[in-house]
Amino acid sequence: AKGLLRAFRTPGGHYRIKRRDLELFVQKYNMPYPFAEKAQKRVYALDADGKTEKALKAAATGHEFRWFAEPLGAALHIGLERPDVLFLDYNSKAFDGPGFLEMLLAHPETRNIQVVLYTSGLAGQEAMELRKKHNIEDIVDKKKGKAGAIEALSRLA
Repeated sequence: AKGLLRAFRTPGGHYRIKRRDLELFVQKYNMPYPFAEKAQKRVYALDADGKTEKALKAAATGHEFRWFAEPLGAALHIGLERPDVLFLDYNSKAFDGPGFLEMLLAHPETRNIQVVLYTSGLAGQEAMELRKKHNIEDIVDKKKGKAGAIEALSRLA
């Protein structure tokens, strides 16, 4: 109300503050950050290719990270623990990536998980259509490795 913190009002008269504005405010006034525990994301990966586990684990430094090589275990843990982010190998030769994504998005409990397709062979029009159809947060080519995964994580809210 005094204008010290950037905020906007809803039609009902309530104040709303963007998280980034709150972060800057508490930093400026040396206050404790109220969402410190949420700053650490729960990041899961479903990818049968063990080579990418190291890259994703390194990219998720500072976050809780779990790796799954098969979809049944991943589905069980995702359903119970609700990660913030899922890196999914969409074009896996070991399991049905598109089917797993459809299953994930079909349930209200898991449809709000931020999905990053960490895969090979997706580009151009196909990638754009997938992002739009399934509200995919990002598509990262495996060739970009750790750097691509770090970039994707940094863009997520």
